[in-house]
Amino acid sequence: MNIHFRADKAIFLIYTRSQKGDRIMHMFILIFLSLILPTTYVYAGDMQGSRDHPEIPRVAGSEIIGFEYNEYDAANFLKADASKKITLVNPEGKRTRILYLAKAGDKPLMVQKNYDTALRQLGNANEIYSCKNTGCNRHLLATTFWTRNTMVPTEGLTHPFYLLGFSHTFTSPAYRYIDVTTDSTRYHVGVSAAVIAANNSNKKFRERTVMLVEILEVSNFEATLEFVDASEMQQQIGESGHVALYDIQFDHDKATLRPESNETITEIVKALKSDPALQLYVVGHTDDVGSLTYNQDLSLKRANSVVKSLVAAGIEDSRLTALGVGPAAPVSSNDTESGRAKNRRVELVKQRTVD
Repeated sequence: MNIHFRADKAIFLIYTRSQKGDRIMHMFILIFLSLILPTTYVYAGDMQGSRDHPEIPRVAGSEIIGFEYNEYDAANFLKADASKKITLVNPEGKRTRILYLAKAGDKPLMVQKNYDTALRQLGNANEIYSCKNTGCNRHLLATTFWTRNTMVPTEGLTHPFYLLGFSHTFTSPAYRYIDVTTDSTRYHVGVSAAVIAANNSNKKFRERTVMLVEILEVSNFEATLEFVDASEMQQQIGESGHVALYDIQFDHDKATLRPESNETITEIVKALKSDPALQLYVVGHTDDVGSLTYNQDLSLKRANSVVKSLVAAGIEDSRLTALGVGPAAPVSSNDTESGRAKNRRVELVKQRTVD
């Protein structure tokens, strides 16, 4: 009996040849796979409850030994600033972290090449930062991605922390942070790969490559997707005296403007230059997570960051006043994440000029 599996046709074809040779009987049994097979293949060695990211495949032959998913969280990625100092960036959204164990023989640089290829096939990929071997800080993983407070839940590890907890327990580190945009989604992806050292306490994984893949999918909250150009800003300010802006983004819990804010900053400059008499309050708003004092201070610092960027673009500072009101003027409920996302905003409010 010969059995042929055709996944693309969703059938099994079974052929049976009689032993007498003269008589051949063909039996065709059509079975829809959806009735007998799961829609997603589960790898035998995978951690229970874990899964691959639906858009980013694993390296062939690897298995999941650690996994965590959060519907909304701040992620951790590395980049270099203008002075080449390594800093953390913390975009927010759907966060998936997967710890893979590669098959025997796979090396960190090969793993990185596989992910680089997969991400460039996914969409428009832009490498933000990368390092390898001695070019990576030797405590990179231990101090950033795999501390006792940041490591993901694992399965099958004798001492999870010691997998990447100290630089002497792994070798040949490689890291890559890539930003990928598609027609509908933006992904931040960080891939840390290293070889588990021969003296690691996790004996059965010694001298195998391990990969920590962190994927942050920017959440498509309706409010945060609304882009307001200069013309719309002027119209809303003229009609209601203010305009709310959601495309001005900051690093998590900081007043540092993210690069994706530049387009909106440019539109504010256009609006101000087209109406030289216009004076504005630049007002920072937060959700109610954290103390009132902390949020008021953060909102003011963020408003000041916007003012500084406008002044740097040629707007007179006398036309701008920064204010921070923290969570005092919500436009939605703070009981849900989508509501909190709408409350985190910058508003431009028209100042009444006194003759």
